[in-house]
Amino acid sequence: MAFVSGPVPERFEREVTASATEFERDLRKGSPCAVETVGPDHFRLYAGSTRLDIHVAARGMRRIGALQLQTIGVRYEFSGGNESDRRALLLPLDRAMQRGGG
Repeated sequence: MAFVSGPVPERFEREVTASATEFERDLRKGSPCAVETVGPDHFRLYAGSTRLDIHVAARGMRRIGALQLQTIGVRYEFSGGNESDRRALLLPLDRAMQRGGG
């Protein structure tokens, strides 16, 4: 999930295999700062001068053989701060949301 080989942009989207409830739980668990619920499926984090707005939207089920996985679209929007501030805020979130194996 992390932007290992390049800069963290101010805005980007990801498709995540999780329910909105699972995503919120992991977001709160991994956040280095308080997580504000702005509205349904909209969260806001502040770390110094950096603000991160996160918007979550259901995308349905992904089927792999007999396995069905719920997916959501997650839009990240940073304001304030610089690229290293964005990276510092995103890294613990990505670590908390890692799933599975190899």
